[in-house]
Amino acid sequence: MEIRTILVNMDVDFYAPALLASAVKLAEQHQAVLLGLASCEAPSPTLGIVGTMALEDWPSADRPQVEARLASLESEFLAAVPPTRRCGFVKLLEPPTGALIRAARGADLVMLGGQTGSERSYSRNVDASEVVLAAGRPVLIAANGASHVPGHKILVGWKDTREARRAVSDALPFLKLATDVVIATIDEGDGLAEKISLADVVAWLDRHGVKARGDVYPTKGGPAESLADLAKWLNADLVVTGAYGHSRLREWLLGGMTSDLIGNPTVNRLMSS
Repeated sequence: MEIRTILVNMDVDFYAPALLASAVKLAEQHQAVLLGLASCEAPSPTLGIVGTMALEDWPSADRPQVEARLASLESEFLAAVPPTRRCGFVKLLEPPTGALIRAARGADLVMLGGQTGSERSYSRNVDASEVVLAAGRPVLIAANGASHVPGHKILVGWKDTREARRAVSDALPFLKLATDVVIATIDEGDGLAEKISLADVVAWLDRHGVKARGDVYPTKGGPAESLADLAKWLNADLVVTGAYGHSRLREWLLGGMTSDLIGNPTVNRLMSS
C-alpha cells in the first residue's frame, strides 16, 4: 500500500492548526493529495403556532453562522497548503462522523485531532471511535498540539488478531521510512505462543524491507497504559495498533485498549479495524 490521498478532518469546534500542519507535512513526505473536510449539521427550525400562522424559529447557532464557520475553515485549509501540493476541500451540512466515514472511501489515510473537549456533539464533532470502526481505512489520531508525525521510531502494539494484522499492513508506508521499529506484545501469560507470533510478524516485515525487533513486555495497569508507558520509555513518535479486538459493546461496557488509546492525547496513534 502507498499513501496517495490523505483526508484530514477540520472540526468546527476543536480544529487545531497543528493538525493541519501535520497533515501538510505528511502529504509532502508521501507526495499525496491532501483533502480537507469540514461538516456540521445545520440547526433545524422549530415550528410554533401563533393563532392561525405557523412560525419558524431558528436556534441561536443558525445556518448562516454554520456556513460562515465552514467557509472560514476552508480558507484556513487553502492558506496552509502549499500551491505546489494538490488538494481539495469539502464543506457539508450534515453530521460530521458519517460525512468523514463516507469520504474515507476516496482516501488512503484519515487524520483526526485528539478528542479534546468534554462537551462533544453528534451534530458538530467527529466521534473518533466510530471513524476507526467504520471507515475501512487506517486512522491517524494526532497527539494534542503535534504539528508533525515524524515516524522515526514506531511502536507496534501486537496481538495476533485480524485487526492487528490489518494495522501492521496499513502502517507499511510509515514503517518503511522509520529508523527504529519495535513490535511489542503485552504479556497475557502465553509466552511461547506470543514469542512465535512476534517472530512471524518480524520476519514478514523483513521481507517487506522493514527491520524490526520484537519482545514480550509485562503488563503495567492494562494494555493501553502499558503501551503508552512503553512508547514514552522508547521515545516513540508513533504507536500502531489494531482496533476493537473485542466487540464494541464489550469495549464500551468494560473499557479496552482501543477506547483507552483513543482517549490518550499524548501520543500519535495509527489504528485500523
